[in-house]
Amino acid sequence: MKTRNLLLAMLLAALPLTGLQAAEKPAAKPQSAVVETTSPGKININTASTEQLTQLKGIGTKKAQAIVDYREKQGKFTSVEQLADVSGIGPATLESNRQSIVVK
Repeated sequence: MKTRNLLLAMLLAALPLTGLQAAEKPAAKPQSAVVETTSPGKININTASTEQLTQLKGIGTKKAQAIVDYREKQGKFTSVEQLADVSGIGPATLESNRQSIVVK
């Protein structure tokens, strides 16, 4: 009887170990889950029209026109950060669009 109880206890104790081994194996990634790392379609703030600029987050027609006006008066943007110099463009707007804009 003691041997039977001991054997049962050992089997029950071993069950969680087999479950952990299966859970620790990394799952294979399906081919369709591969994400492209390049980001086509970025907006060049040196050449974009007001219509293109309105596609950015928080940029309406007035702010888009302010960007174009700034560009015409001051010259081309030399960095993405310079966009914050435009009236009405704050740090939050700049950060929310940083991945969507480029300066060329």
